[in-house]
Amino acid sequence: MSDLFPSALVRDAARLGSLAGLNLLDTPPETEFEDIVHLASTVCETPVALVSLVAGDRQWFKARVGFPPCETALNASVCAYTLAEPDLLTIPDLTADPRTRDNPLVTGEPFIRFYAGTPLRAPDGQVLGSLCVIDHTPRPKGLSSRQADGLRRLARQVTTVLRERQLNVEMRAARDALRVSEERLALAFAAAGSLGWWDWDIPADCVYAGERFSDMYGIDPALAAQGAPLTAFVEGIHPDDRSWVGERIQQVVATAGEFSEEYRLRHADGSVTWVLARGRCFHDGDGKPLRFPGVVVDITARKAADAARFAGEARLKSIMETVPVGILLAEAPSGRILMGNRRLAEILGHTTLYASSSNAYGEFVAYHDDGRLVEAQEYPLAQICGGQCKRAAIEVLYQRPDGERRWIAIAGEAIEDEQGGTVGAVVAVSDIGDRKAAEAQQDILNRELSHRLKNTLTLVQSIASQTLRNAPSLDAARDALAARLIVLGKAHDILLAGRTDSASVDRVVQEALSLHDDTGRRFRVRGPSLFVGPSAALSLGLMLHELATNAVKYGALSVPTGCVTVDWTVDGTGAAAEFRLDWREQGGPPVTPPTRRGFGSRLIQRGLAGGDVALHYAVEGVQCTLSAPLAGLRVDV
Repeated sequence: MSDLFPSALVRDAARLGSLAGLNLLDTPPETEFEDIVHLASTVCETPVALVSLVAGDRQWFKARVGFPPCETALNASVCAYTLAEPDLLTIPDLTADPRTRDNPLVTGEPFIRFYAGTPLRAPDGQVLGSLCVIDHTPRPKGLSSRQADGLRRLARQVTTVLRERQLNVEMRAARDALRVSEERLALAFAAAGSLGWWDWDIPADCVYAGERFSDMYGIDPALAAQGAPLTAFVEGIHPDDRSWVGERIQQVVATAGEFSEEYRLRHADGSVTWVLARGRCFHDGDGKPLRFPGVVVDITARKAADAARFAGEARLKSIMETVPVGILLAEAPSGRILMGNRRLAEILGHTTLYASSSNAYGEFVAYHDDGRLVEAQEYPLAQICGGQCKRAAIEVLYQRPDGERRWIAIAGEAIEDEQGGTVGAVVAVSDIGDRKAAEAQQDILNRELSHRLKNTLTLVQSIASQTLRNAPSLDAARDALAARLIVLGKAHDILLAGRTDSASVDRVVQEALSLHDDTGRRFRVRGPSLFVGPSAALSLGLMLHELATNAVKYGALSVPTGCVTVDWTVDGTGAAAEFRLDWREQGGPPVTPPTRRGFGSRLIQRGLAGGDVALHYAVEGVQCTLSAPLAGLRVDV
């Protein structure tokens, strides 16, 4: 750092104390300061203008134009040299001045070459920094006298704004101080451009107001500057708000309280605006109302934005309530739940949906399908808000607060900003209990189908083997096997068409005999409604087919006039109930007992599981009686 650098002034305790007392460092941009640097840049015709505050370890810019950094180190400060200047400091060529030729802002980006700055003084006289203008090319002649005078005036305006800050704090002191504050406020608000101010002299009933305030309330600014009665301004308030605003003003005046209200103004053209008015009433030493100063700002845009946001949230909530799954919205990275629908509460069993963070999952009790407890970090919301992924899903057996357990599916997706960062998450929670139950039922059905298929294959294998073994020729074997498999298939169709794991005896009989009913009147079938298990249905169908096949070859169905009666009954009740089926042939040729038994005869003699078969070769026709315990026929084996 140059030996000419005023380090003692930079670190002067009184100066730094004055700067700290103003609470300016690291504050957001303010319109009045921004206006001043833009005016300085325009007046002095420079690309750069700064309100620079020199702290003990840096220089920080309260307002800037044409200069991106918001602060620099002291070794890059030119404004520090103005601390020791009584007036305007001008350096026509920064590369030629020993104080600045090695400055990193001169030797490097942004390669500044010209500087003119006037000291900025605090209300107590301490020099805080400078209002400066900078150019990227030298200016041998510096500023014109008019430009220099404009820069000095603008610097004094900064001081005026700073002084106004202090006067605003001291408005409570006394009536004279309040009057001075009124003048300073007018200057500050004029620079700000967006605030309106008023000061109500209560004993005189004169409201003094700035131009912005007058415009808002529809009052002639000249009249407001001279002082107008309060009623003149109250007339500008919307009729629907006028009464309660008046009551609040009276309350504040009576109690020396603070006023902070949002209400509407109605203008001569019928338009309406929203304002936020803030003020305070001051009493004198005797407790009588003295003055009531304050400010007002137009909040119409904010109100419109709020209304649009509320409408959007209402639409979103309405949509969320119509979907059949639970939905929640959460912010990231905290995981705090912002919104959830009723279905979510119904599924989870929680009356309160809002949680402060994703750690609230730690209170949930849920299990994996292998019985392991689900950890908090495994939930999709925790994963997304923690930055592990953009999408996540999990199925868990969730335990509700009332102890009920149900399967739920949780799926989440990140909500991203324009840069792709995760700012929130939307999570869907659905009850999948029915699906899980269906999957379990399907598993049972698959096992049952496998069992039945094995039994059927075994039966088919036996039928094929016995048919081939007993057939006189391959053609005969083929025809017999085909007929038997058709009957077996029809019995399976009956089982698969039913809603339960059983078959109707009537259907089994009708399907088994349909292959042999050439006229549609060959069989007389009757019996009560009765259902039997799969094995009994298959055996009964095959037995009836063999009886009918023999009748076609040798018995009643071998002649046009023959017929067969098939009927069945259930005798007894409960565990003793017995199933009985009778086959009787009539109208056929005389019957003689067979000399040998083929596979069909052996199949008939096997009967039903646990039952008996009585086969008689009466001359007038074959008679066969099948009987078995009813309980055994209803159980698959």
